[in-house]
This record gives sequence, C-alpha cells and structure tokens, in this order.
Amino acid sequence: MKRIVMLLIAAFMFAGCKKEKIYCTVSFDTRGGDTLDSLMIEKDDAVSVPDPVREGYTFTGWYSSPDLSREWINGTTVDEDMTLYASWKIQTRTLTLVTQSDLGESEPKILDYGSVFLLDFVPYRENYEFLGWYTDESCTVPYDDEIPVTEDITVYAGWRELIHIELEVPEFIDQNAYGAPKGCEGAALLMALKMTGHVSGWDYYSFMNTMPYSPDASPYKGFAGSPWKDTDYIDAMMPEPTETWAKQFAEAKDISGCSTDDLVDCLQNDHPVIIWTSIHFMPSQLTYYEWGTYKSNNHVMTLIGYDEKRNEFKIADPAGWNDGIYWVTYQQFVNSWECYRGAVEVW
Repeated sequence: MKRIVMLLIAAFMFAGCKKEKIYCTVSFDTRGGDTLDSLMIEKDDAVSVPDPVREGYTFTGWYSSPDLSREWINGTTVDEDMTLYASWKIQTRTLTLVTQSDLGESEPKILDYGSVFLLDFVPYRENYEFLGWYTDESCTVPYDDEIPVTEDITVYAGWRELIHIELEVPEFIDQNAYGAPKGCEGAALLMALKMTGHVSGWDYYSFMNTMPYSPDASPYKGFAGSPWKDTDYIDAMMPEPTETWAKQFAEAKDISGCSTDDLVDCLQNDHPVIIWTSIHFMPSQLTYYEWGTYKSNNHVMTLIGYDEKRNEFKIADPAGWNDGIYWVTYQQFVNSWECYRGAVEVW
C-alpha cells in the first residue's frame, strides 16, 4: 500500500513539471495577391505555406524581410512570430499587329501585364486610306490605347480602298475632225453611248442627223443654232434635251445640280456622264437670257474617270485639247463646272 501511494505522488509531481505548448503566428503580406489567413504554428515546428495567386503575375517565393533580401523556404521551422512577404514577377502579353502594309508586318509587341500601348504610327498601303486600329478582323471595334492590356491581343489596321476609275473610251470623237466647231454635245454623247455598248456602228455624221433642234432660240428645247458653224444663236444645247436625245438609244438621266460625289457614284457604276464645263476649263460664270441661264465659255465633255488619291477627274474632251483624253485637278474641274452643274448620266 505504501508503495502505491509513493508512485501516485511521483506521477503527480511529473505531471506538474510538463511544459505548456508555445505557438507562433505566421502572417502573410501577399502584396497584391489573394488574401491568406494567418497560421498558428507550434514553436519549432516546420511549416509549409501555399503559393498565393495574383492576376497577371507569377509568384517567385516567400521572403522573411520586407525588402525581399532574405528568402524563406517552405519546411523551415518557426520559433517566433513572423510575417512572410510574397515576391512577384510581372507577366507579359503579346500585342500582334496585322497591318497589310506594303512594307510588311511589324514585329509583335511584348507588353507588361496591365500596361497600355499607344499605336501612334500610320502604316503604308498603296492606294488605300488608313482608317485606324481595330480589335476585330472586320474592323468594327476601335482599339482603345487607354485600356490596359491583360490578354494577348491582335490589332488590325483598317483600310478603305481609294477610288480609282478609268472607263474605257472605245472611240474618241473629235468634233473638229468632223468640221463641227459647235458640236461638242453630240460628240460627248456619242462617246458615252459607245462606252456603254450602244450605237457601236454609228459615225458622228449619222448620229448628228438624229439631234433635236430648238424651235426657237432656247437651248433648253433642243440645239439652238448650228453645230457646224457660228450663228446668231447660242449654238448649244442644255441637259434636258440632251437627256431626251440620249434616251433614243440608251438609258439616261439628267442629274444637273448634283454634287461631285454623285458624279463619282455614276462612274463607279460604269456610267459615263455628259458634263457642262468650259473650254479649256477656263473660269466660267452664269449669264442670263430671256430663255434661261447659260454659262460663259461653255463646253460639253464626257466625264470618264476619277482618282481619289490625286483628287483628279479624267475627261474625254471633244475639242481635242491635250490630245482629247486627260486628267484635271478637282479644283480646276469645280471652278469650271460649279456655276452651272449640268450633267447627264448615261448607261
């Protein structure tokens, strides 16, 4: 009995000497990564810590100093409260340019995640107008260089093909070669009709026999005067009767008063246009008669082309100036045509 009592006393004494467990707190400064809860670790125990996650960055390790000078390795024992600091390396994204440039494609741009990239250069493409940069292949969504790049992205150059039209003139009609110094309306119309596949077997003389003449001095009712010589009349014909004449052989429309854009639209539809300009594109102004308005230095030609890059019109001139077929600047054309925008479309 005495032996049992002594053993119990020894057991209680041993139990009273047992050490209490000590814990350390491990905190985390993820520095922009996802939040990690602090850990309670028994002192001198080893600890393993999960990798944090941060969008656009690659985790490169834990450090026990804020300046990231002391690397901390998973499995290290902990003997005091501590804070671990995450280290990161920023990821990159690729910006690919599809320019269709005549100078070739540009090298892809390597950008830091979340950075912005200013596309401030204009690629070159012959006979095209650059419209800007887009994020879709159909070029409907503009690229915004103020939006941070967070994914690989392809940016497309938007283009509009510049207008260039040159309608074929199968037979140039020189009014002077036929002895018709005042016969520009008929020569211009005959060229337009031949260009559109009509009256292919007709010559100028035969065609002029179909021309409507004015019953009085008004060129708004037909040709007033004679195409073959100077008379006391105006020796000309205006768009309305020219349209009527053209409709004997083809489709035609008097579009007088239209804009230069309308003229270009006609050409894009392969429709030549008879235009009331002035001889040698001299300055022209309106003149007034009892039968209506006319223009000084009046001359009628066939409009057969337009080049947007050079901003020039191409003319088939029945008077034979500049060998008959030539380009004139937009301004030169407008200065002559604007005061009386006479025009008849033929197709």
